[in-house]
Order: sequence, then structure tokens, then C-alpha cells
Amino acid sequence: MYFWEQSSAEQRLLTRGGRGVISNVLFVLYHDFTANSATHVHAISEELIALGYECQIAVPKNKESVAGLGACAAKTIDFADAEAGGVIYSNGGGPDIIHAWTPREVVRRFCEAVRIRYASQLFVHLEDNEFHILSRNVGKPLSEILALSSADLDRLIPPSFSHPHRANEFLRSATGVTIIIDRLAEFVPAGPPIMELWPSASRGLFKPRSQSASERKRYGIPNNSTVLVYTGNTHGANAREMRSLYLAVAILNREGHSTTLVRAGRDYCPFLGPDETWARRHSIELGMTPHCDIPPLLALADVLVQPGQPGEFNDYRFPSKLPEFFSVGRPVVLPRSNIARYMKHGEHGYIVSDLNAVAIADAVRTIMEDRDLYSRLAAGAVSFFNSHLDWAISAKKLSDFYQSAANQTAETASPAPAQVNSSRAASMQ
Repeated sequence: MYFWEQSSAEQRLLTRGGRGVISNVLFVLYHDFTANSATHVHAISEELIALGYECQIAVPKNKESVAGLGACAAKTIDFADAEAGGVIYSNGGGPDIIHAWTPREVVRRFCEAVRIRYASQLFVHLEDNEFHILSRNVGKPLSEILALSSADLDRLIPPSFSHPHRANEFLRSATGVTIIIDRLAEFVPAGPPIMELWPSASRGLFKPRSQSASERKRYGIPNNSTVLVYTGNTHGANAREMRSLYLAVAILNREGHSTTLVRAGRDYCPFLGPDETWARRHSIELGMTPHCDIPPLLALADVLVQPGQPGEFNDYRFPSKLPEFFSVGRPVVLPRSNIARYMKHGEHGYIVSDLNAVAIADAVRTIMEDRDLYSRLAAGAVSFFNSHLDWAISAKKLSDFYQSAANQTAETASPAPAQVNSSRAASMQ
């Protein structure tokens, strides 16, 4: 229990009366600044600060990891810092807004304590199908998980995942909910207003870059090799997709098309089988890489691939790496899911319904053998990035959403309990 928590009778949302000026924003992350989500929070906080807000970012621990993101105007704190000294801003007040980055238990518990202490408005951000991820990582079907008692759920679910009961109540109590892609609205109970918040990439870091022969040589990449670069982690929810990427590289090499995968990221689960030699012989494994070092890695690529297929995982996400892929001026291969629904095949990207290993290999071969297609896809990716993905625009929309949702809450007198607005959300009661 955090030092500021009150009795259970007092654990309720305290709203600010009247139309106050909202200036202090606290973002709360489920992991340290090496998580992909941290790049979004870092970028959006920088833009909000430019609009006149004061931002702090709280992480469970290891606040020093923000160094990997470059300069950060927001104050960064560990949860322990908040427990010891509170969350105080330059005007002497606490957070006007707490923006919980996902409803995962480690975030929810911290946010509940802070908003009781400071009577803050709560906003929650959704960026994944949380319960699909939970199911894949605990190794149980969602239907089986939902049938468990609250006590059994408490024993089963680690703090790094969302609790099917508590996450829904957390969302229901929010002043507003932001979602990274439209399909996530299916998980939001009726009541809170919703805003779609597309991510982008730092335009100072991520921009068209020419390939460097000397850099390729430094990494030991053969001169005639097609280079794929993937900057992301492997976990229970995407393990099959990551295997398909490595398998595609193996297929291309077996068929005489020399291909090298440059990989930055960590593996949180095994996914290549007991003997990984077949996959690793054609890859350069860089492990965890600071975010500010990612742009020159992407410049090594001939083609960038986001593996996967439509479904319960991909339809409800917007992979963080995709804006970065689009920005550097390379053809991007991706499944017909999430952001690809807004893109034109053959112009903005090479879009395939089921991007399995064979489809990846075929796409890479097709693109590399057609220079006109290659040039068109490279230019189209940058055009899509410049036209649709901009942190400054997203921050302005978010600022307007904060103000309107908070004022609406202040003007609304004790509404009746909200009803869930979809059968999917209802199934998570």
C-alpha cells in the first residue's frame, strides 16, 4: 500500500469542481524507458510541454533508462520517488491529469493511489488487446481465465498484465480514454469519451537516410546481401510472427537470394526451436539498443518487414516501429491489419493478407527485382508518414481532449452507473 492511500470508504474518484486550468500532467508507464511505449510517452510529453503543460513521467523503476531516448524535458520519477515525496509540480500542486499508459495492474495500482491523494482526473491509454496478450502469456484460453474467481485471478495475473475485472472498472472510472487504433474502442465501457491517438516518430531522428557501404561493412554484411532490419522484442504474443521472419530469411538464402536480418531487441521467450543455428546463421543480433541509435540501423535496410496477420493481436495495435519504418525511405512490407487498413497496397506499402514466412520471402524477392516498385514504395512510405503521422498534431488533439473531457466531467452531476457498450467488453466483467 502506498503511503497516501486512504481507507476503502474513501477510495473513490474526487473531481475538481468548476472549470480549472489544466496544466500538470503525469504519465504512468508499466515498464522503464526501454519499453516501446516509452517512446510514445516521451514524444507526446515533449509536444505538450511546448504547448505550455508541465509533464512528469513515472515508471516502476530505473528512471535513468530515459537516457536512451535522448533529451527529455519532462521530469522522470520512479514509483518509489512518488511514494517518498509525492508528485509535486512547480506551481506547488499535484497532477491535474494522470494519463495511465495501459490499465495493467502495476499502472492501475499506482494511479489509483495518486488520484485519491491529489483528486486528479484520470485518462487511460489502450494500445493492445490486453486480454489476448494475457491469455498468450499465461497459457490459458481467455474463456477459462474469465471463468476464474477473483481470488484465483489475483493469484494468476502478474502485475505486468491487465486484470479482466479491475481493468474494466478502471476504464469505466476514467475521465477519458485514448486508443492507439480504432478497434480498441470495443474494449471501452460506455461512459468515458474516446479519442484515437496515432503515434509517430521523432522527425529530428527519423527521416530519409541513404545507405552506407561502410556501415554495412562494419557489421560484416556481404556486399550482395539484401538487408532486413527489425527493431523489436519477442514475447508470447508475437513469437510465431517472429519465427516467420527468421524462417523467411532462411528460405531466401536457401533459394539463392542472399539475405541478412539485422535485429535489435530482446527475446522474452524461446521461439526458434531447440536448435537455433538455422535462424541465427543469417542474422546479426544486437540485443537491446538505445532508441536514439535505431535510425542508423534502419538505414542499413533494403526492405523493412512487420510480420503478422489480421486477428486478435494485430487488429488491436499500431506497432511502434511502423512510423519509424515509414520515415526512413525504404519499402515496408506489412499485413493487412491495423494501420495498413488506411494505406494503399503498392503505393504506401506492400500489403499482404497473411504475412507468413513464404509471403515475406515472396514480397522481398518481388520488391528487390522490380526497381520501379521499390522506388514507388520507398517514396510512398515517406509520403504516408509526412501526411498522417505527426506528434505535434497528435499532441494538440490530446490537449483539446484533456480540456473538453475534464470540463464535461466537472459539469456532469453524478451519472448513473455506465453500461458496457459491447459484447466483447461485457465478456470481461
